[in-house]
Amino acid sequence: MTPARWRLLEGAILAAVGAGCLAFQLWLPTTHVEEADYARVAQWLEGEAQPGDVVLLAPWWTERARAFVPARVPVVGYQGSDADDLELAPRVWVLAEPDLPRAGMDRFWAAFRPGRTELGAARRSGRLSLQLFDNGRFRPLAFSSEDLAAAQVYLEQPDGTRAPCAWDGRAHRCPENRAVALEWHEVRFRPLHCLRLDPPGGATRLVVEFPRRGAAASIRVLAGYPGEVASRSADVTDSTVGLEVDGVLTPLAVPRGVERLHQVERGASPAGAAVRVWVQSANPLARQLCVVVEAFAAR
Repeated sequence: MTPARWRLLEGAILAAVGAGCLAFQLWLPTTHVEEADYARVAQWLEGEAQPGDVVLLAPWWTERARAFVPARVPVVGYQGSDADDLELAPRVWVLAEPDLPRAGMDRFWAAFRPGRTELGAARRSGRLSLQLFDNGRFRPLAFSSEDLAAAQVYLEQPDGTRAPCAWDGRAHRCPENRAVALEWHEVRFRPLHCLRLDPPGGATRLVVEFPRRGAAASIRVLAGYPGEVASRSADVTDSTVGLEVDGVLTPLAVPRGVERLHQVERGASPAGAAVRVWVQSANPLARQLCVVVEAFAAR
């Protein structure tokens, strides 16, 4: 090809790219959501949302909607939330912006729909879509780590000696200036309201013992390091989380440097069972764990 033809080809390519960019810029404002549409969706939710409902954003990064959803309705949207079981919610409202570029709604529905049943057709307000689903993945709670105020917390030596941690109305205060409290943390993009448990070091365990409650169909423990303490340093050791039900131990290893949510679940426990969860790490340096305990009742 001659130099003159190369220049013509290059000019044609640049013109095509410029036209495409211009078309995109002209089209993009048409995906904008008006505040009146958010207000209408908020009105629907205010009038129809029931206790226990959640709103799931689709796609997950459409964060502006949070400012308009009624405060009493939790909003879920994080990287990976499409596949969240949302097990504590009997019903899920999907608040979607399906016209956004790269919304990936086919992927969203493929992850979300299994186990869910539509409760009516989707409603549209401008660029927003709202649809209610029955959550077949729902599991009612018998008790959870949210019951921290009623729990006993203590440091336990290998010989069984215990040093209690006193409840001050907000946290259990332990020796060596440690505290066990419910805090919000993010583990691998997922926000969790979890127990902050800092292992005391060596063979000593930090123990949370829950009040004896009714029977549970299963008990699950989720545990992970918040991103800021998922250290890979050689002098930082792995951690172990232990779930004990009437003295029977189910351990959960939490390796250093692995920023993800680990979990273990054991089967049914009888009414009045003694349930303890503990953490231990040889070197406590940078060993802060986010731990969620959930005992599920039979459906």
